Amino acid sequence: MTLQILSHADTNEIGSIADNTVQELQKSDWSTDLYLNTNLSSLKTEAGVLTAAVGVVRKNDFTQQLMIQDAIFDQVFIGFKQFVTANTYSLDEDKAKNAEVIWENLEAHDLNLYRLGYEQQIFLCQSLLNEFDKPKNKAAIASLDGVSDQVVLLKTHNDSLRTIFQESKIDEAAKAEGIAASSQKHVVRNILNNDILPYMEVMSKAKPTEYAASYNVISEYVTSINIKVKARKTRSENQMEEEILPEETNN
Repeated sequence: MTLQILSHADTNEIGSIADNTVQELQKSDWSTDLYLNTNLSSLKTEAGVLTAAVGVVRKNDFTQQLMIQDAIFDQVFIGFKQFVTANTYSLDEDKAKNAEVIWENLEAHDLNLYRLGYEQQIFLCQSLLNEFDKPKNKAAIASLDGVSDQVVLLKTHNDSLRTIFQESKIDEAAKAEGIAASSQKHVVRNILNNDILPYMEVMSKAKPTEYAASYNVISEYVTSINIKVKARKTRSENQMEEEILPEETNN
């Protein structure tokens, strides 16, 4: 009997099979097998779309994450400014001058950049950090008390803010695409059922040395999921029968 994913498998089960199939097949080099290589590429692409679609229906917590990370960034940026300001009052004349140089960089990039929108804030802070990485500014920062550590913190938290912001944009783009996970799961299932599983089954017999090990792993996983799907379907049918029987008895 040809190995197939049952039609009642849900989105998560199909997505899980796809992910495990991709991971297993990527353990070997299939560059000489154009058919499998092409379908593996399609599966990776469509499984990625399915993953994004599933994320759309889940509660979006990026707004909360952004607010939390932004608050941390604000605190770090303000602290950084205070450290630079403190160094401008240093009795060491060279140190005070170096602090003034760094302060001028801050002014050029907006002393209150942390109050701007996420996109501007991240961009201006990165530009500022790039300036700080130049040899002259790097030396000036190294001479100041506590400022080097603040630069490291600023970079860390700007990177974190940028990552969350980018993830939020990816999430928004997925929503805009409007691809429903319920329909995308059929695309993924069809690639597996029509292209990859039948082919791997045939090739595992024709060329067992090359294909059998991968097919056996994939087959075992699909079979384990199918068992769960069948059990769930049976429970659902039995429940329906239990609900119908009392009505028939009353008639």
